[in-house]
Amino acid sequence: MFDHPYISDPEYSTTVVSWFDGGFHFFKRVPEDGIELFNVFHLAYGTIFVFALVMCHVWWKRGSFRVRKRQVLDSVLVAVAAIIIGGRLGEAIFYQPEYYFSEPMRLITNASGFTIHGMILGTIIVFWFWARWIKRPWFHLLDQSVIFVAFGTILGRIANFLSADLWGRETSVPWAVRFPMRGPLFRRIVANPKGDTFMVVAEELPDDKTAYHLEPWTPDQGIEIPHDTPLQSYPTGAHDSGVYELVRTVITTPRHPSQLYQAITEGIILLVILVIARRKAKNVGTLSATFLIAYGALRTVAEFFRQPEPGLGFLFGLTRGQLLSLSMVIGGLILFAFIKRKPILIDSIPTDAPGFTPQADAATPEHEPQDAEPNTA
Repeated sequence: MFDHPYISDPEYSTTVVSWFDGGFHFFKRVPEDGIELFNVFHLAYGTIFVFALVMCHVWWKRGSFRVRKRQVLDSVLVAVAAIIIGGRLGEAIFYQPEYYFSEPMRLITNASGFTIHGMILGTIIVFWFWARWIKRPWFHLLDQSVIFVAFGTILGRIANFLSADLWGRETSVPWAVRFPMRGPLFRRIVANPKGDTFMVVAEELPDDKTAYHLEPWTPDQGIEIPHDTPLQSYPTGAHDSGVYELVRTVITTPRHPSQLYQAITEGIILLVILVIARRKAKNVGTLSATFLIAYGALRTVAEFFRQPEPGLGFLFGLTRGQLLSLSMVIGGLILFAFIKRKPILIDSIPTDAPGFTPQADAATPEHEPQDAEPNTA
């Protein structure tokens, strides 16, 4: 059994680069007067963006991404917007609707996270409009994005592990890990000397400062209250109540490091499957259908090791991630049937990459190429 670094190392931080005391610091806890420049999630998202931009340009030159050269960057930027919007809306709709839609501004101001299913759905919807604008088959654009979901999952799940988010179910395997307990919206969980448990809730004050207070909350999974951790104090009610409670950090019982399992299954294994499928694909949509089925199946299996997020539990004996993933498998099977009925050859799509036919007419406005295929895929 192992303890997550947040438990074993008091100086541990997921901040990659920060500025304080007149210099740069790496993977150091940032003091109140310091500035966090970027953390492990920023590093993951930035790496994914650069990888996507480079690979889309390479695919354009090879003739497998058949758009105009100027549309390569535009397509990546459209995907970024779709991921941000879809990821946030997915987090709200699928996991925390009451919290977000009671105060919609929280979608912008509260950085509690994103959901992959929301990112995927957002990309599907936004690319439908983008495909109509540039007159390219809808699923040809989606085919280019699925590789980056797998690559991004590797980095994203490693970042989840480093930040102690989205851990697994209880287990006694030798590589089990204990994590600092979090409640809904990743709030920290603490306990008083009597064993009563609370969520630490942040409150923004008018002077741009942040106050913290405790709200009673009972975890819906196994926890431990280590008595060798130092006592801390938090207000028990309003930030100006003047009444404080001494509390200790609450940690989980030993868990599967399911973030790393998902990095392997939905990341590495899925990436290998998609790279092989891309080399063999001749019809538009084949790669998207393969992704929907493979990701949905792998995610469904991985979720058997993952603990549902605090307060959510199971639906029909399955997690919400499993229900969403199974719907992806069904969608992939339907798409394969559609491709078989109305195939569109990738080689028939216009491009202005040198040496490939049919060529896009350089004199035609980029949103109205005369020789483009009908957007029926």
